[in-house]
Amino acid sequence: MKRASMRNLVLLGGLFLVLLAACSKNKDVYDPGPQLTKDMATIKTYLTAHNLAASLDTATGIYYNIVAPGNGVDSIKYFGTTIDVLYKGSLMADSTVFDSTTTNTPRNFVYQELIKGWQLEIIRITKGGKIKLYIPSFWGYGTVAHPGIPANSILIFDIELTDLKNPI
Repeated sequence: MKRASMRNLVLLGGLFLVLLAACSKNKDVYDPGPQLTKDMATIKTYLTAHNLAASLDTATGIYYNIVAPGNGVDSIKYFGTTIDVLYKGSLMADSTVFDSTTTNTPRNFVYQELIKGWQLEIIRITKGGKIKLYIPSFWGYGTVAHPGIPANSILIFDIELTDLKNPI
């Protein structure tokens, strides 16, 4: 009987702590707006300094350049679409390549597993298309560092959509 009472007391105490934490006003809530504004300005300056042309997706702040639109027929239509791509990802800050496919060996991804920046913009091209993306950190890896990618990094991707398979 004593064990059951102690167990219930511990559970009740734990529940109280969870409720207390849920009701606290966290003043450290991250607002991505200022970082996105800063990243967009940095990208614009970079494009101007390097005399590069790119369009701005005003809804996201991602700059893109469609190098080749593709065949105009085969497009990503569903969340579960699998894609084969050749790509190179680099940091805008110092041009360090952090990831790429090997020559003529595409990599396979499921659309919903891509970083948000890819999801939002790769739909602009069809099979055989090529696009260059300038992705603000919010749409890349955000405030979380990954191997070879510091937190709040602006990413540049050169992508060729070599094939795709829609699930239906």
